Amino acid sequence: MNKSGPLNETDRILSLDIMRGLALLGILLANSLHFQYGLFLVPDIHNYYPLGTIDQIAEGFIRLFASASFYTLFSFLFGYGMAFLKERLEAANQPLRPLYWRRTVILLIVGFLHGTFIWDGDILFVYALAAFILYFFLKLKERGLLISSFLLLFIMSLSIATPEDDSMTLMDEQLLSYSIEEKQVLSTGTYFDIVSFRLFNDPLGLGWVGELIIHFSSMLSVLGMFLLGAYVARKKWLIDVSYHRPFLIRLWWITLIVGFPSKIMYVLNDRYAFEMLHATVGGPLVAMFYALSIVLLSSSTKGRQILYPLSYVGRLSLTNYLLQSIVFTTLFYSYGFNLFNRIGIFFGVVIAFAFFFLQVLLSKWWLQRFYIGPFEWVWRAGTYLKIPKLRRR
Repeated sequence: MNKSGPLNETDRILSLDIMRGLALLGILLANSLHFQYGLFLVPDIHNYYPLGTIDQIAEGFIRLFASASFYTLFSFLFGYGMAFLKERLEAANQPLRPLYWRRTVILLIVGFLHGTFIWDGDILFVYALAAFILYFFLKLKERGLLISSFLLLFIMSLSIATPEDDSMTLMDEQLLSYSIEEKQVLSTGTYFDIVSFRLFNDPLGLGWVGELIIHFSSMLSVLGMFLLGAYVARKKWLIDVSYHRPFLIRLWWITLIVGFPSKIMYVLNDRYAFEMLHATVGGPLVAMFYALSIVLLSSSTKGRQILYPLSYVGRLSLTNYLLQSIVFTTLFYSYGFNLFNRIGIFFGVVIAFAFFFLQVLLSKWWLQRFYIGPFEWVWRAGTYLKIPKLRRR
């Protein structure tokens, strides 16, 4: 019987690491709004545009190129990675279940700790919940994965046709009340005040039912992309790019022509229907546009040279994601530098780009000395129940 183990450096797929790096940049840009203005972005109570038009352009840039697309791309990569893990274990004649559950439970714990003690915009907890469901979907054939993915994404897209009614108005009022309290505690509270607020304040005013609604809707939105990523992993499109190139180019054009117009409408008009079109149609399609662009560009020598720095960040994706939260909550919250609601969207974008550039340099420096990141080391040790190599000789 072959022995399973972590993925070797030589077996990594470069385009996937580049995608993870780009996804982390986009996630940081999108999150820069939430770090500055809270979880639900209620503009009436915040100073969004101290620089006027410059801040408005910066907001439009984030909405068009980052919002709803990079979490979606990250979801796609997560599903791809889980399907790839399943194939590796099957090839090694190893059972999937114990390793998969350990990996998912560790992610669930990290997500809970991150969401409670660092930042409540965490995605890892929802990813872990959705991964429990993904396990059973991975038993499907390729056709079943694709149909299930499209069905879930279609269900999410139905929100476009949902009319605004009185219940939504009441929900908006509840979110406004929550956001006012959130602004106060993030601007003036101690670290323990902020943690207490996360634990005991209810954004929807529905108690545990509201929490279930939030988690269930979030799980649906990521599970569809999980399944699409698993399907692409099965099809091996990213392994043999030259063979599939004509098909991938056609997909690239479709995602470009349909994806960005679906997002532009929300940039120009923030009506609820356009917001849902942006999130449920534009977001996934633009995510796939980014993925396909990286796959096609990285298949050439020149393209690989240009994109390669992103792979440093992508190889340390968990560490870099958590580091972004630690640094930016410290920058913006009252227990740190207290920039919350002070500098405007444009300077938030500038800081995000500057910090990501620093992450590229730090990730390269780290990988020259260590095999994996510190949080990846913990995750891998718990998954495989053995101490992985960390420092390079």
